[in-house]
Amino acid sequence: MAADLALLWDQASGDPVLLYSTAAALLLAVVSLSSGLARRDFRALARPRTLLRVLGAVAIACLLKVLEVYLAPLLPEPVAAATAGLHRLPLYVVALAYGPITGAVVGSLFAGFAASASLPGWPEVVLALELMVLGWLAIYPSPRQTRIAGPLNATLAYLLAWGTAGIALSARANEQVTFAVVYAEHAAMVPGLAVCVVLLFLFGPGTYAKVFPGSRIYPPAPTKERESAPLVTTGSLVPSYASPLEEIDVFGERSGRRDITVSTLALDSSMLPEPLHPPKTTRRQRLEPRLLPDEFSR
Repeated sequence: MAADLALLWDQASGDPVLLYSTAAALLLAVVSLSSGLARRDFRALARPRTLLRVLGAVAIACLLKVLEVYLAPLLPEPVAAATAGLHRLPLYVVALAYGPITGAVVGSLFAGFAASASLPGWPEVVLALELMVLGWLAIYPSPRQTRIAGPLNATLAYLLAWGTAGIALSARANEQVTFAVVYAEHAAMVPGLAVCVVLLFLFGPGTYAKVFPGSRIYPPAPTKERESAPLVTTGSLVPSYASPLEEIDVFGERSGRRDITVSTLALDSSMLPEPLHPPKTTRRQRLEPRLLPDEFSR
């Protein structure tokens, strides 16, 4: 593997396609793993039941791979072509359920089983990258919210992984990367991938919630708009330090008038040397003149 990395670096330094595609693949790996570490999705693997589900998914994928190798020659051509990549389905489901770290784990475990040599080759590494990207995409759109998220994420993960790291493998193996070369490499895998994408529609949000609980990649919570609290008016008066130019009425609310209201003057009346209103004068009733006796009026 170290010799392959040194040879890959020597080839990438003289081939721009190989260099840029490898850099893009490394960027995808870093982003996917960092998002998983930020959400601590690896903590889901600490639960024994979750670990058993992950190992069971890898075992089912290995069994489907064995059936593909031994039974595909006995099946008709259309059916054999549809089962070419069916072993990806359990790996896809687990990566969608638990995130990029779990995707990297199941990709590494399956790569150790499916490797044709003593060590996993580059196609198995690209598959592990595909599962990591799939777990990263499962954060949003989340398959725990909508049924279409799983098939959409699986399609995008395949295109991103094999469009970066897969192009790097093609540029390393061929002198020139063309559309015909890329199509020839993926033509055998496309029918099985299409079957996996269709079968992912069977796994809805309820399935992920019941069969795969304890996930660390939760769907984003809906944003709640902050409701403004209603204005509660009290009968308390405005403190005396309020400016007399403010438009305030007796209930502490602003008034539409620009002049000084009578209530403001009433609040500041304690600061005036004289009372604001003049004292009320008591009206005296005039007495009618008393009539004098007749002897005095003469």
